[in-house]
Amino acid sequence: MSYIDMKYISTYYYANVIQGVIENPSNYLVNLESIFGDSGILNYIEPFKKRSNLHVFIEFIIDSLFWEQYSKLKISNCIDRSHFDFSNLRYITPLEEIFVEYGVDHLSFMEWWEESEEDVLEERHFEEYYQELVLLEGYYEVIELLSEDVFYILFLNRKFLQEFNEIFSSYLSMCEGDDFAIEYSKESSLKHHLRKDCKLKRVSIPSWVKKAVYFRDRGACTKCGKDLSGYLSLENKENYDHIIPLNLYGFNDVTNIQLLCKECNSEKSGYKHATETRYQSWYEK
Repeated sequence: MSYIDMKYISTYYYANVIQGVIENPSNYLVNLESIFGDSGILNYIEPFKKRSNLHVFIEFIIDSLFWEQYSKLKISNCIDRSHFDFSNLRYITPLEEIFVEYGVDHLSFMEWWEESEEDVLEERHFEEYYQELVLLEGYYEVIELLSEDVFYILFLNRKFLQEFNEIFSSYLSMCEGDDFAIEYSKESSLKHHLRKDCKLKRVSIPSWVKKAVYFRDRGACTKCGKDLSGYLSLENKENYDHIIPLNLYGFNDVTNIQLLCKECNSEKSGYKHATETRYQSWYEK
């Protein structure tokens, strides 16, 4: 059994930002068109990757936020090297605290400044330090570790997952009839996953996806709450359903799968898309 060592260092902050980006991208400095536009969405169609589409999106947003935070760092006054005590500081910038919490080796800002030839600390040095930091392996290790924590929180929120996959499906639907997308879909790496109308082909759902969704949804139909564990009735069979159907340009991604009973899955059909926001209470009041 694997575990995630949750650090909870700004985890909910990043989760809230990502949820806000999905709900209202215009309120954030994120241009989704630059990620998914011009058939860029076709980079995300490989079915059921362990590093899901949500993982990739979280990492992109966190990387963007790190840069934004560094570009806005301010100092009240210029600090003269000759009047500054380096020995009393472990780290000085926000990102370094995350490195320390996750136990990832990194070049600290103070080490970088000590090695530089600059005598006076100025705000531009934060950006220069950041530009060097992103070249180091530890930078992306921290983003990956932090994204796993954020994913763990967001994966429990089916309403968010529906909205997230609606954005993906909207961009994929734009590829239908697009000459570039048609030519792109003829490549050997894509033609096995993509139909001529740019809808994704149905593939078998891997056991690890079923297991993740089953435990997230606690072995019950997300629509009617029917127990699907087999402990109460052998007649109740679990159905793994696309939240956004493939007919509506849904994706074969772990974030787009929910647990339904046979009856609710038949009622939903392939052209309706909705998920329940009801969750079983952990305790009785």
